[in-house]
Amino acid sequence: MQIPWLSALAVGFVAIFIVLHGDVHVSSQDVLHVKYAATPGVVDLLDIHMPVLTGPALRYFAILSGVPVLGPLISQYLKRVNQMYQVRELAALVDDAPIYYPLHYPSAAERQHHGAQLTDLTYRSPTHPDDSVFFTRHSIQDYTDAYASGRVTPLQVARAVLAAIDASNTAAIPLRAVIAFHRDDILNQARASTARYAAGTPSGPLDGVPVLVKDETDVRGYNTTGGTSFIHEFFGPATYDALSVARMRRAGALVVGKTNLHEVGLGVTGLNNAHGATRNAFSSGHMSMGSSSGSAAAVAAGIVPLALGCDGGGSVRIPAAMNGVVGLKATFMRIPLLVRGAPSSANNGPIAATVQDIALAYAVLGGADADVPMSSVQPPVHVDLKAMDGVDLSHLRVGVFPAYMATATPEILAQYWTTVRHLESLGATLVNVTIPNLQAIHYSHSMTILGELAQYTDAIYDFYGLFSPEVQVSLRLSRLGFSSVDFVAAQVVRGYATRLWHELFESVDVFLTPTTPITAPELKPEYLTDGLSDLAMTLTIMRFVVLANLIGFPSLAVPMGYESTTGLPTSMLVQAAHWNEDVVLHVARVIEKQAPSHKPVGYYYDILEMAQGEDAT
Repeated sequence: MQIPWLSALAVGFVAIFIVLHGDVHVSSQDVLHVKYAATPGVVDLLDIHMPVLTGPALRYFAILSGVPVLGPLISQYLKRVNQMYQVRELAALVDDAPIYYPLHYPSAAERQHHGAQLTDLTYRSPTHPDDSVFFTRHSIQDYTDAYASGRVTPLQVARAVLAAIDASNTAAIPLRAVIAFHRDDILNQARASTARYAAGTPSGPLDGVPVLVKDETDVRGYNTTGGTSFIHEFFGPATYDALSVARMRRAGALVVGKTNLHEVGLGVTGLNNAHGATRNAFSSGHMSMGSSSGSAAAVAAGIVPLALGCDGGGSVRIPAAMNGVVGLKATFMRIPLLVRGAPSSANNGPIAATVQDIALAYAVLGGADADVPMSSVQPPVHVDLKAMDGVDLSHLRVGVFPAYMATATPEILAQYWTTVRHLESLGATLVNVTIPNLQAIHYSHSMTILGELAQYTDAIYDFYGLFSPEVQVSLRLSRLGFSSVDFVAAQVVRGYATRLWHELFESVDVFLTPTTPITAPELKPEYLTDGLSDLAMTLTIMRFVVLANLIGFPSLAVPMGYESTTGLPTSMLVQAAHWNEDVVLHVARVIEKQAPSHKPVGYYYDILEMAQGEDAT
């Protein structure tokens, strides 16, 4: 009896599915010891094999990825061809316990060290030693000095910010950094701040300073869309401020709106079907990057000197780097955060015009909170702007791993080494280091954050079709490709990686890489209408940033230079041991002082200049 061809096809299809869906066979310990042995100076990162999809191909692939049998088949195939089983293998080899939250409990010596440090937020120095040579952005202190002197008022600045937002959103090619703002509320905040300055009683270091907030963090009275077209409809406007927003308000900040982001923070391009793509401040034809795209572009464009982002895998530092500004992901729970979406990876973090502004924001945002129990383990926050400005680096050991950076463009590498040699000329000692098994460590981050986000979206699974096709693909590949065993194995690898980095930071004080191996990619017109899923590019751009999210140590992106052909910014990533934000800030400040600074040619608004022409009443 002949089997009809359709039945035969079905049998063959199921057989392939069973083969591909079979469990990972972990090799013997002897084999694994050889495979995962550390080799000095060698990096094991692989080329990622993922389809690059746009237009109908992306839409169809998003549909197919959710089809029973076929979806798991696709997910398992991509998982195997990219050797993601390395996570299971390495977890089976090492003796480290799983770590589900990258929380570092400071020793008595660490606590004593941090408690003995001074805080000084009054010191002032120019961003560059000779401001006449470079373009200089307006800093937080420029705003507060202008208010204190009476040159402009917070009300005039608020009107100028509103004018800049309107102009940026109605330009021939809109910036699309700001997606929500309440005009009357902003003016009322500004009037109150103006009155405080008139009375000589400013309420804190941010009084009257305009700030923006990424639209996945709650701001009282605003919807929180998460960059989608629909999530806010389940919850309505926020009834209270998230902790970071509340802390900025208590310091006097003017909260002037919500910023655009890559949908649900799950991507780095800054594309957004619901709110429009945010453009790069240096070039409307290039990506802003993300996921905190609007926050970075708004700071780079001068609309505000400070914005809040959220960083689960570089989402503060990548767009800050690509837009030529500064972005900080502090130690896990240094800036307390309660979040469902990626609770062990996500961190609120500031994006600012200068390193000093980042330090001021960090001083405001950092510190324990009783409602966030994990934050209570941290040592005291300390920021000494004067000490941060010093250039004697004779005490500093700088870790470098040349093979890790081999995929960066030649120009980025040249700028990196020029910057590192500058630190060496100031007394720093260079230390060559090796980090083994980076591929398994990187995949552990991917499994962790994608698993957390997939679980978070269970509550709205019936509405998956409302996400962009790109986000549908990422979430479905995660849901169907990773098992509970994979997730636990990833946390074992996190424990292993944490041990490696504790050992690393016993031999060096900071670890330096470029923030990204490339500058901002071109924003092709078809991406605006047809979307883009390029997971290989995404993981390439995230190459240097994800370790800080997985392990929890502080990490800061600071401008390093510009690409000669495009004028697009390049950036240095400065990383240090848990709770050592002061070290990161100091090194970043030294780098900032010698790095060139250019005015964005795509979008820029001089708010303090504009404010002088605004109505003061």
